[in-house]
Formats: sequence, structure tokens, C-alpha cells
Amino acid sequence: MFTEISTNTLSSLKEMAKGISVLYVEDDPLIRVQYLTFLSHIFDSLESAENGEEGLHRALSSKFDIIISDVQMPKMCGVEMIERIKEVYTDQLTLLVSAHKEPDILHKSVQLGIDGYLFKPLDRYQTIETLHKLVSKIVLKRENENYKQHLEEMVQIKTQEALNVYFIDHITSLNSLVKLEKDMGEYPTSTLVELKIRDFKMLNDLYGYDIGNNILVQTASFLKKCVTEEFMFVYYGLYRVSGAHFAILVPSEETKIEQYIHHIIQSFELIPIIINDERVFLEMDAGIVHCGEGLTLSHADAALRKAERNGHIVTYISDSMMIEKYANRLKCRNIIKEAIQENRIIPYYQPIIDNTTGKIKKYEALARLITPEGDVISPCKFIPISKETKMYPMITKIIVESALNDFRDSECSVSINLSIDDIKHPSTKEFLLDQISNFPDPSRIVFELLESEEIGSYLEVVDFFAVLKEFGCGIAIDDFGSGYSSFEHLVNLNVDYIKIDGSLVRHLDMSRSSRVIVESIAMFASKMGIKTIAEFVSTQSISAYIAQYGIDESQGYLFGKPLPFNLNMNQIQPKEQIHLVQDDIIKIVN
Repeated sequence: MFTEISTNTLSSLKEMAKGISVLYVEDDPLIRVQYLTFLSHIFDSLESAENGEEGLHRALSSKFDIIISDVQMPKMCGVEMIERIKEVYTDQLTLLVSAHKEPDILHKSVQLGIDGYLFKPLDRYQTIETLHKLVSKIVLKRENENYKQHLEEMVQIKTQEALNVYFIDHITSLNSLVKLEKDMGEYPTSTLVELKIRDFKMLNDLYGYDIGNNILVQTASFLKKCVTEEFMFVYYGLYRVSGAHFAILVPSEETKIEQYIHHIIQSFELIPIIINDERVFLEMDAGIVHCGEGLTLSHADAALRKAERNGHIVTYISDSMMIEKYANRLKCRNIIKEAIQENRIIPYYQPIIDNTTGKIKKYEALARLITPEGDVISPCKFIPISKETKMYPMITKIIVESALNDFRDSECSVSINLSIDDIKHPSTKEFLLDQISNFPDPSRIVFELLESEEIGSYLEVVDFFAVLKEFGCGIAIDDFGSGYSSFEHLVNLNVDYIKIDGSLVRHLDMSRSSRVIVESIAMFASKMGIKTIAEFVSTQSISAYIAQYGIDESQGYLFGKPLPFNLNMNQIQPKEQIHLVQDDIIKIVN
């Protein structure tokens, strides 16, 4: 008969033992049955083994909360088995069962950290009391672990709440500097763009902090709209770093980020900020750091400071990158030199459509470098290097001579690019005039001057253009709208055409600001009697806007890709015919 104390202890033990697993190891079948019968009334999860080897295998195969083992067993004694188990599970709880109190076994069990002893034959009272202590220890440990986990979860929640305060800028609701630093660590192979409102301190001093904060809010709203609605490029985050500094973190795979930032700044400077019901136009600068150049805020700041001094957008280049750049430049110079010597710099021609008649009356000559393997390299890859290495005049002469020879007997006109360097180069000017004088109909020649080129003094350019016009040549401003366009250029240079920059045209069906700018250029040109040409017309939806704005001519992949000269370019063709002709040419080229 159990006493009242042992009965209460047994009830408590059964309740606490729920979910606790036990392994009982005993070689004597009678004692094993007796103990298992007794233990089964207490533990739901109970397994047994008949010797030390089997017990070791079971214990290592599946972790048990408690292991109860006889001492003396064949194959492997209980003490050795427990010693082997504790080599794997150092915190394993164990009880030894023995009919004798051998001093050596007691000493060894103390060294192993045995948690208690049970007797043979079964002493129920002693067994219940011993198990109660051990199970209480397990329950307490689990409660402590649960409580610790709960505390850790609470700490994580509170920490996250605190971090959210630091992660969000309280003025603009954009991400904060702290969040930017965290994201830069999470996305180390990114591109960082830092933007700054120019002369913001002066605005703060003039209007006060409240108005300054309102400017920041309007700017944040504008930037968010640009990245999410206007240009919709992939980005990791938009941030207010400090003061009038904003930042955008984008994947390194986004290769057009400089172009996007250019348009963002251009749009920002065209859209007024409202200050006390007044419309104020602000300016913005940007510094860009690519991952390979050391993705740090200090590098972005360095690029931004240079942008404030020298121009709107500056990309940071580290010393190591500069060395690599020089090496690539040297390699490119050799490639260009060999291409000139081997006549592998040739013009490709892209059709220009008359939007009124739908016919192709003109082609633009575009320089291409053909590698020995037959690959076609676009001019943006080699023209900048050629200018730095004094090979550019030779390329200009090659393209001009080839284009005029190709179109000598054609009904179509040809448009040729010129730079300020060409106009300022005496031998190039002399060469151009000689080529024009020997061309049968100079009125079929149009020369395009890049609007983004730094014209400086107009006198030399105006005088040269006047000479070209005396021959009957047409004059066009190329990439108009890509830089700080001055309509005064058009008046001073007496141009015949404006070629609207492709970066504006390609976004007509997505960007309202692009549509406003293009429509304004078209209206101004029409009133000035200047014809307009839209570049980079690639879709029917863009072409529809071009027609809506009354733009005179179109150029782009919708009508044809640049290709080498072919006999079909000798006749004026309807635009529907160009793709059939190009397909045949591409097959021949390939």
C-alpha cells in the first residue's frame, strides 16, 4: 500500500511525465517485465533493450529524456554503455539499477554524473520519489527553455519595433540611413546612387525648417513616383540619407542606371516645387558607385561632391578601377588602329521615314567596327577612345568618304554625324569641303551636330555651317533634349532639323514628363520652321504619339535596323518594303 504522500507524488509524476521518453535496459526478463509494467503506468513513451549493446544502439539512434539501466549485463555493462552515450549526449539524464552497492561502480557513476539509483527488487516508493525528482528537473528545464524562448521572441519583437523607428525617416517616410547601411550589407553587389538638392541650405535659411521639410517631402514623393511609376526599374530601396541627400540602391545588373538618373534629374528640374503657393524650380546632382568600385557611402559622397563641382552626374571610379580602365583603353586603342589599317571601320545605314508620305527618303550613316571574327561593334564602344588617342579624325574621314561614295548615285539623302572636334580640326574641315564639292547633289547631304557637345564659342561653328549651307547641305542638331538644351542654339546655328533625343522618345508611352518635353520641342520647332526627327521609335504606340505631335520624320527599329549599304538604298522606298528588304540582307550577311 502506498502512503498518501507517495500516492500524491505518483499522481503528480504521471502528470509531469507526459511527453517524456524513457529507455529501460535490463538483461533479466523477469525484472525487465516488472519494471516495464510499473513504468508503463507513468510514461507514455517507453522503450526497452535486453543488453548494453542494444541499449547503446537505441540511445544513439533516438535521443531519450531518461535512460534507466541495469549495471551488470552481458556484452556491455550499464556503466560502459552510459559512458559511451554521454560521449555523444553530454547532458543525458541517467539512472542505474542495481542489487548491490559496489564501491567501484559507485565511484565510476559519480564520475559519469549519474543522476540517481534504483534498487532490485523494485522498491516502488523509492522509485517514484527518484523518478519524481528527475522528471521535475526535466519539466523545470523545459519551462526555463520555453520562458527563455518567449523572452527572446519578445526581445526580437521590441528590437524590430525599435529598428523600425530607425529604419524609417520621420520627415519623408522613406527608408533611413540606418536601413541603407543594413541593405548595403545585405546586397553588397549593388549600385548606389546618392542624390542631393542643390543649394538646399540656402532654402532652409531663407524659408525656415518647416518649408525645408516640405521641400524634402515633395522631393521624396517625386523620387518614389519616378522609380515606381515613371521608369519602373528594379531597386532595393529608396532612402533619405541626411539633409537634402537621398539615395537609391539598385541591383548591379541594372546597366541603364546612369540613363535613368539622368532622366530623373532632368524631370526634377522641369517640375516646380511649391513653396508658399509659389512655383520654384530646383536643381539636383548625383553620385553613382558601382559594386566593383567599393560600395561605400564615402565613395558616393566623393562622386556627389565632384558632381556638384563639374556636372550633374558623376560615377565614382577607384584607383584600381582606373588602372583597369587604362588597360582596357590601351587594348581598345590597338583594336581601333588595326581596324583602320584593315578597312574594318565602315558605315551602317538606318532608314529615316518621312511621316507625311510614309516613304524612306533618307538614311543615317552610323560608324561600326567589324572585328576579325565578324562581330559588329557600336560606336559608343570605340569613338570615345578614338577621340582620346587622336584617331577620331581618321574615322570621320572614313565614314564621310564611304557614305558619300555609297549615296553618290542614290535618290535618297544621307545624314552624317559631326562633332565639335571635326569642326575645329583644320584638315577635317578641308577634307569635308573637298568631299562635298565633288558630290553631285550636296542638297542630299545632312550633317548632324550632337546637342550634348560643348559648343563653346558659336562663331567658328556658325561660320562653318554657313559654308555648308552655301553648298546646299542640311544641318541638324542631334540628341536634342539630352542635355541642357538651349533653344538659342537653334536660332544661332540656323539649323534645318532637330533630332529629338531617343532617351525621351523611347519613354513616350510610359512617361508623362517625356511626352510634355517632346511635345514642347515639336511645337517650338514648328513655329520656327525647323523640321523634327524622332529617334528610337521602336513600337507602334510610340509612333502614334509621334504622329500626334506632328513630328516630320521617324527613325528606329520599328522601321529598320542599321545595315551595310545595299542597292535598295538607291531608290526611295515605302516603309512597308524595308523589313522585307532587311530580312533578305540579314540572311546574306549571316
